[in-house]
Amino acid sequence: MLSIDVVYDRTHLVQDDMATATATIKNNLPKAANMVMVDLGIPPGFDLLSEDLQAYREKSAGQKSGRLEKFSLTATQAILYFDSFAPGDTVTLKFRLHAKYPIRARTFRSRVYEYYDPEVSSVARPVQLEVR
Repeated sequence: MLSIDVVYDRTHLVQDDMATATATIKNNLPKAANMVMVDLGIPPGFDLLSEDLQAYREKSAGQKSGRLEKFSLTATQAILYFDSFAPGDTVTLKFRLHAKYPIRARTFRSRVYEYYDPEVSSVARPVQLEVR
């Protein structure tokens, strides 16, 4: 089974503050997980700073496991495309979120799954965030 957990360093912010999220993705399978997709939920009223994902992509370029091939952003999620995860491997990815305006909202769900076998998946619980 693949697993994902997303933790925020702050859940109460003021407008224009930054929060840092830490996504932990783990391959608990006895074999490699190939073409691993991660959908990171972006909370309403926040912008994800793509340079954090780009920095991880560059850092992981030479790795055999946990290499981020590419990513794309939508209004509600960041879609990450990993090449593969070796058995037991864990990837920890930190990214910043900019609070654009006052809002009280739950994050969109985050999910990890194998592209060719979407049944092999896991979902992280939404988190309540408040911006004043």
